[in-house]
Order: sequence, then C-alpha cells, then structure tokens
Amino acid sequence: MPYIIVISCVTTETVMVSSPSIFYKADEVHLFRYIRDPGTASAKLYEDHFQSVCRQIRSSLPECLVTEHTDDPVYDLPRMVRALSVLYSRIRREHPDAEVHANLSSGPSEFIAALGIFAFLNPDVKLFKVATKRYTVSAEEFMLLHYDGDGNAVGLSREVYDPGPVPTVTLDGPDEVLVRSLRLYHQVLERGESPTGPLMMSLLEEKGLWIQSRNHCGKKTSESTLDRNNYYRNYANIWKMLGWIEDRDMRECPPLTEEGKAVIEMFWPE
Repeated sequence: MPYIIVISCVTTETVMVSSPSIFYKADEVHLFRYIRDPGTASAKLYEDHFQSVCRQIRSSLPECLVTEHTDDPVYDLPRMVRALSVLYSRIRREHPDAEVHANLSSGPSEFIAALGIFAFLNPDVKLFKVATKRYTVSAEEFMLLHYDGDGNAVGLSREVYDPGPVPTVTLDGPDEVLVRSLRLYHQVLERGESPTGPLMMSLLEEKGLWIQSRNHCGKKTSESTLDRNNYYRNYANIWKMLGWIEDRDMRECPPLTEEGKAVIEMFWPE
C-alpha cells in the first residue's frame, strides 16, 4: 500500500476535512490554519473546529500523524503557494513514493487557488473535492441565515472591506497542438469510428494541426512511413506519456483517460 498524505485547510468546517482523510486512510494529514487575533471569540471558534477535526481523524486513524501549519495566513495566496511547495519538498525527501491528496473543499478562496497552482506545478498531487450531503442546520434555519428581516437575500456577509488586488503568476498551459489534436481523436471515438493513423493524419492536416517531420537521416524511407512514424512519435505516444489516453497498444485506439477528457474540456476550446 502506498504511503498516503492528505493536505487540507481548517477554518469552520470539520467533516469536510476529517472524512476525506479517513476515506483515504491517511498516514499523514497536514492541516493549514491561521489565527489572526488570539484570545478573541473568533479565535476560539477556529481553535474549537481545529481540535474537533483532530479528534475525528485520530478516533478513526489512531496511528495517523496530524501536523499543524500556522506560520502563514491561509488568505495570502503567494505565501500559501510557497508554504505548500516547501511542504511538498519535505514530503518528497522523507517519502519519495508517497501518494499526496489535496482538499479543494475546505479553506478560503485564496488557499484553494494556491492549491490549484501548487497542483499545476506538481502534477502528481491528486486534487479532490467533497460535497455536503447533510447540513448541521435545518432547511428553514439555513434560509434564515441568508435573508434579512424584510425577506431580502443578503448572504452571510453584511459588509465587506474594499477590494484588494491578488498577485498573479503566469503558468504555461498544455501544448495547443497536442490538445486540439487530442480533441479530434476523441471526436472520432465519440462518432463510433476508429481513429487510425491514416484517418488522424488526414484530419490533422485538414485542421492545420499536422506538424511535418520527414528527417529520415539519409535512409530511403517512403513518405507514408515517415508520416505514420511522425504521428505516433509526436502525437499518440506523447498523449500516452502525459496520461491523456489509456496505456494500450495504439492499434487498439485506446480511449481518453479522465485527465485527457478534462484537458480537452478546459484548454483551447473550439
């Protein structure tokens, strides 16, 4: 069994943090949180929720190592990206083969955005989310929280501070030609056809996605053979290497993996 590590943020949720940790049978759980005003009622609120999460995890996973991270504000995106990267480096030194899961369903929006950047930079990190099945308050009480006495929808925030800028970074997305060509491959599969090499070469050329590579190092090789080799070397094999299609013999025209489907849905849309 792999060594399992789960990363989450704790604010005012408990089972959204403890349940997935228990589900994955975590060997280690890293909990990020931050107390801005120690000694206040709000600080007690956050502390009580954190302690409740720890009790729930240890009740089901008594051998699990729970580590608290409080050095950086969880609402500071750049510092959270840095803190997650430092943690990840330590994890890889201590447990090179660990399976790392990160919780997108807990913590403020800045922490969740930091997790997205962190996972983009470290593709072996497995992001997950959890949905609420049952609330701690009744439907009537839940509605009352979101309306004022006059029946106006107000949400949970009555007043907010002025907006502040969020530092941004530029990250390179996946190669455009690889994504668009993979979408063509998937469309052929969706039609119930087989995306064979010759068919794909024709479609790629038609869409302007065919990258010619006929350097055969002086050997007498037919253009059709060079084109076929080019397709498998610069398209199909790379899709397989990136985990976008299932790892099978390409003669079987393997389907896309869930990662591959997500890639063609998110990047370079038609």
